[in-house]
Amino acid sequence: MRSPRLRLAALAAAPLLLLSACSTEGSDGDTADQTATTDDAAATSMAPTGDISELSVDTSGDEPQIQRDGEAFADSELPFVVGSTEVETVEEGDGDEVEADHEVQVRYVALNGADGEPFASTFETDETVTIDLNNELLFPAFLEQLPGRSVGETLLMTIPAEAGFGSNGNPQLEVGPQDTLVFYMEIVDSSAPLTEATGEAVEPEEGLPEVEADGENAATITIPEDAEEPSELVTQLLIEGEGAEVQAGQTIKVHYTGVKFSDGEVFDESYQRGEPTQFPIGVGNVIQGWDEGLVGQKVGSRVLLVIPAEQAYGEAPEDTEGATAPPAHELAGETLVFVVDILGAY
Repeated sequence: MRSPRLRLAALAAAPLLLLSACSTEGSDGDTADQTATTDDAAATSMAPTGDISELSVDTSGDEPQIQRDGEAFADSELPFVVGSTEVETVEEGDGDEVEADHEVQVRYVALNGADGEPFASTFETDETVTIDLNNELLFPAFLEQLPGRSVGETLLMTIPAEAGFGSNGNPQLEVGPQDTLVFYMEIVDSSAPLTEATGEAVEPEEGLPEVEADGENAATITIPEDAEEPSELVTQLLIEGEGAEVQAGQTIKVHYTGVKFSDGEVFDESYQRGEPTQFPIGVGNVIQGWDEGLVGQKVGSRVLLVIPAEQAYGEAPEDTEGATAPPAHELAGETLVFVVDILGAY
């Protein structure tokens, strides 16, 4: 939120682990560069040394252990390299079917085939991760292999280097450009993504800006004539959602409307763009009032935020004759009012 349009689209993100190689290569439409990267990865990939039939999973402990030929993966003959994406069902599920446009809640542990060691796991914190199958930057394996499966299903998946992080690898996760990825995954839940807030309506306190919202269009926000600008952040639930609480560091998906408290003028809203906006929350990428007001709210909620200038774009600069100061943000000095529908947190 560093411009009138908040620059939220530029902050769109997905879980680092689940992004494909092409998501870090070039810009939209840079097909030639992406193709070249894939070709380079394929040209330098190693010959296969095994396949998924050698793998099994031991779920008797606190955390699943992926094994190779019945022994600890790290103790097997390495590196483990596959030539194509392979998937094997460990246990069938009996829940709802995963659809191609769903958000899928999963638990997983991921190994690097080069050393057999896990480099990521949700089991350590007993949490789930949301895989948004509408995100075309995900590993192709997830986009292609998860639809049609059932909630409750567990599976093993192997992904060759060129279908994972590609020729760049992922230094942050210590995954090299030739490293096969191995996943054990549990499908915990699957549902169509929210398009508007849903849950229990909450009666707002008196004296706050009045809101009319249908969830399909920008909210109408009316500032009462006798309303006083608050000196501190005001966070008012309008609808309390039923989802998980938003955590600092997550990427949240929202629809929002923003107006100036001074005159009620809309200065930004997401509905005109035809899709929700995504951005990291609680890490200083947006104005302070959003970080403080949205962390801890439940997915599905509609939240009214009244944000004093010091927690938005700062106070208006003093007019000091002859002094040179950096240009202020055009919303500096303004108390801002937002209505935010929280549609997802990943």
